[in-house]
Amino acid sequence: MILGMKVRKHDVMEMLKFNPKILEFHFSDSDINLELDSNFDQQLIVHCYEYFDRKIVDLVALAETNQIHSKETSIQLVQKAIDKTVELGKHFQGKPTIIVHPGGYSLEELSSENIQKMKNMLIDSVKQLDISEVNFLLENMPPYGWFYGGRWNSNIFLESNDLIKYCNEMNLNVCFDLCHSQLYCNKVNLSLVDELNKIKNFTSHYHLSDAEGPEEEGLQFGEGTLPFDKVIPILNELKDRSFAIEVWKGHEHGGKGFKYFLDKLIDHGMIVN
Repeated sequence: MILGMKVRKHDVMEMLKFNPKILEFHFSDSDINLELDSNFDQQLIVHCYEYFDRKIVDLVALAETNQIHSKETSIQLVQKAIDKTVELGKHFQGKPTIIVHPGGYSLEELSSENIQKMKNMLIDSVKQLDISEVNFLLENMPPYGWFYGGRWNSNIFLESNDLIKYCNEMNLNVCFDLCHSQLYCNKVNLSLVDELNKIKNFTSHYHLSDAEGPEEEGLQFGEGTLPFDKVIPILNELKDRSFAIEVWKGHEHGGKGFKYFLDKLIDHGMIVN
């Protein structure tokens, strides 16, 4: 697989020591004003912000609240991130990519009717975006997200079958987060290997970290239950696909956590180029 590295502006030059082919900038809302002074030999991925002005961006919001932007505002905010990705892409090689979380969050359990409403809204929201100059990748969600210090439910884009339906209808690929999927599989008793095999032909980019239970994400290699012995052989078949490691605080101390995880992947047979 092709190595990508999660970066921010302040550490991007240091992360080049890992020789990534892709640099994945994890945006906060302040990065809408990001300027780069250098050109890069790598390809660009932007991971879109989840908050803007202290409110959650949600492409399928049923209503605006004091914590969640409306669907309409969220579409505008994602478009701003897409436009910034196109602008920054001039400093990189090839067509830039943006990864976006679809939303679908709620503090309380939603009715099946409201969950279906959210699912039905997703394609309409994406169709309102101008994605002609980027590779646009929605990312699968974990069953729970942590916002404002509390646990929220994720209600859409959890299971491979839903991702495949979206990909077929939109003729688009996705970013598949193996940790997110493992958390969901742990919650509903599915097989991550089965989920991966279903979605692999629709996936351009992967996020990797270990996972435990339904909500412990971003763990270091071996700290959770993700079956790397079964996953790595599948990933090795995908030589033209890319991945980035998303270990909690992996960027600190010169990327020490990223390096440990990457070394463990390679030790367990991962072919990285």
